[in-house]
Amino acid sequence: MKIFKNKKTIQIVFIVILCAFACVGVLFLGVFIAMRLHLTDVKGSIDSRNEFFNNIKKEESRLPNIKRTTTETKFDKLDSAIECKIMTVNSILPENGQKILDTYITTKSSVVALKMINAIMLVTEKNNSFLKEQISKCDEINNASSLSKNITSQSVFNWMSSPEWETLRDALVKDKDVINQASKDSGVPARIIVSTIISEQFRFFTANRESFKRYLEPLKVLGNGTKFSYGVAGVKIETAKVIESNLKNSSSPFYLGADYEDIFNYGDKDPDSELMTRLTDNKNHYYSYLYTAVFLRQIIHQWEVAGFPINDRPEVLSTLFNLGFNKSEPKATPEVGGSTITINDRDYTFGGLSYEFYYSGELSEIFPFEVQ
Repeated sequence: MKIFKNKKTIQIVFIVILCAFACVGVLFLGVFIAMRLHLTDVKGSIDSRNEFFNNIKKEESRLPNIKRTTTETKFDKLDSAIECKIMTVNSILPENGQKILDTYITTKSSVVALKMINAIMLVTEKNNSFLKEQISKCDEINNASSLSKNITSQSVFNWMSSPEWETLRDALVKDKDVINQASKDSGVPARIIVSTIISEQFRFFTANRESFKRYLEPLKVLGNGTKFSYGVAGVKIETAKVIESNLKNSSSPFYLGADYEDIFNYGDKDPDSELMTRLTDNKNHYYSYLYTAVFLRQIIHQWEVAGFPINDRPEVLSTLFNLGFNKSEPKATPEVGGSTITINDRDYTFGGLSYEFYYSGELSEIFPFEVQ
């Protein structure tokens, strides 16, 4: 009788274990099907400032691009209205104004200077009517008036005051060599790569607060994606394989030419295991940056061939990086948006945050603006 009871107990335990494995199998099968049907893709949202991004692009296209032709630190002839705007920003927001001045001295580009001014206008339009009023006058006068009042020594960009930015900034400085190498190998400017990584890292930091406080913040290191997205850029295995496939497929709109075909060559190594190793390497983030850069390069190529170049639009590039290849449809007025990221109680879209960083001038001494 006792033996019978023991057998019955074993049978029950076996059935429970079998059911558990079956449930796990069903779960994994469901996730696999969802990924294949793109049900797990990021839905995102359109940035409420999308019209602003497209309007300033039209404004910037009307400006002559004064390229850097000398290493001397003197100004070339600058449009008087832009000069007035720089002086105005510098009078009210010295930290931001100084970054614009330094960048202009380095790049000699009126276009970059105006974009940096527009980034400041973007984030202050609702809370600094005085700045907006004075900037608007610059289109009519040649010299900025005395603007000694309303001066603040802090940066106008809210995310710069967050602990996440302090950690992220130091971690990116540590990675500058591999970022610059990925830039050289891909042909994508390092600042464009970094502006995309920044949004992904802010999203990771704010979504994993406990891990950030315990590990990432004290060590000043970047967070690595989890579950189905890997590395510091949160690249999915499926996306990485599409990037690689585009390099080999000459009929693809993302094909970059023969020079890029072997950039991810595996040699004799097993592609699947080596790809995972590359994306999850905590000691060397080179391939995370390279896959990000090549993705951006492929998107840039697609839009350029279609007649809508976006190589100078970090907000559009990072939005598409966030949403994926299937959302990349070249057009005259691209949409800026993506996942929502909350920093210091303020919501940003993936693309909008990339734009703010790119034209904030932050880390420009390490990842400079490249005038093309």
